[in-house]
Amino acid sequence: MEGFFRTSANIFEFYKSTFLITLSVSLLGLVFGGFEIFKIILVVFGFWISILMKEVNSKKEYLFYYNNGISKLKLLIIIFLMNVVFSVLIIWIFNQIMYLYA
Repeated sequence: MEGFFRTSANIFEFYKSTFLITLSVSLLGLVFGGFEIFKIILVVFGFWISILMKEVNSKKEYLFYYNNGISKLKLLIIIFLMNVVFSVLIIWIFNQIMYLYA
């Protein structure tokens, strides 16, 4: 059970580092394209841009996760699913706020 929590914590740390990049790219879409563009970038394109940046800048970081029993493919799939869930949650919260103040 301890291994599961350690693996989950490692995956969440990786997700946090990619989500900051995803959110930054998405905010550019919000500024220049509006809320609809923000949503599309947040869910799909921002994630892939953040992974591309990780590939270029921190390629050796994947070795840490591999040594902890997490393959690169497994890491990317789990992170993508986490990104979809958290992005949909953020979009829902923004929609509720916009609905309340509109």
